[in-house]
Amino acid sequence: MNKPRAQRGVALLSVLLITALVTLVVSNMLARQRLSLASSSHLVQHQQLWQLALSGESWARSQLQEDARSEGGLLVTHLGQHWARPAPAFPIEGGRIAIQIVDLGARLNFNSALVQDDVIPRARYQRLLALAQIKPHDPAALSRPLDRLGRPLPLSDISELRQLPEVDRDTLQRLSPLVAAYEQAHINLNTASALVLASIEGIDLPTAQTLAQSRPSKGYPTVAAFLANPMLQGRDITPRGLSVNSRQFRATIDVELHGRRLRLVSDLRVMNAEQVRVQQRTLLPGPSNAHLLTE
Repeated sequence: MNKPRAQRGVALLSVLLITALVTLVVSNMLARQRLSLASSSHLVQHQQLWQLALSGESWARSQLQEDARSEGGLLVTHLGQHWARPAPAFPIEGGRIAIQIVDLGARLNFNSALVQDDVIPRARYQRLLALAQIKPHDPAALSRPLDRLGRPLPLSDISELRQLPEVDRDTLQRLSPLVAAYEQAHINLNTASALVLASIEGIDLPTAQTLAQSRPSKGYPTVAAFLANPMLQGRDITPRGLSVNSRQFRATIDVELHGRRLRLVSDLRVMNAEQVRVQQRTLLPGPSNAHLLTE
């Protein structure tokens, strides 16, 4: 009499175990599906942000092309041109795109300070550090990769300065608007800040501030015209490394879409009136985790 009951009990227990196992498997499958959907949604949103950032980059390139095609082109690069005008934030459904373009020629090219025996750019770099109240350091002490002939290559980003013990994260942030690594080795007198102008031998900071505030609306046409300024008469200024034009620019594109944000920093070089080349992209999905993309 007890045997059928025991068999029914075992059968019921087996059914319950199978049901629990099936429930566990189904729950695991549903969890995986939810994770997959969330991952796919995240990927789609990231692709949307990326495409919007690229559209902002295209707009920045078009501004530079417009200036390059204008009369005189960028032979004189100044702050009255299209690229330098503040751009309004472009509204998009669910967000906006903000774009800023700066002239890298307005900054001191720290690659020029890497050559030990080139005293002029090295002295300018050290004066700039003193003016900005930044701890002295020597970029020439950086280890650099070599080309096929064994010659040291230029550096592509000022973050390389973190190799030096004197340069921490805060120092790098303070240097960022003053120094850049790019091909052009000349300071653009028409766009440089007062601090960068004051790094030039023979120019003190008060004079540099006045020069920066009183530049012609269309810039100085030549370096000689700048040096002919009455405030600079009798001062020992070396024209080497100075210029009134630039072909190196940086576009910073900030995209916000449905609460998600992305920043694309694109280094652009104007090749001619028809071509603006993207030399380097830095993608910042957040305050950290920067990814360097070079074309």
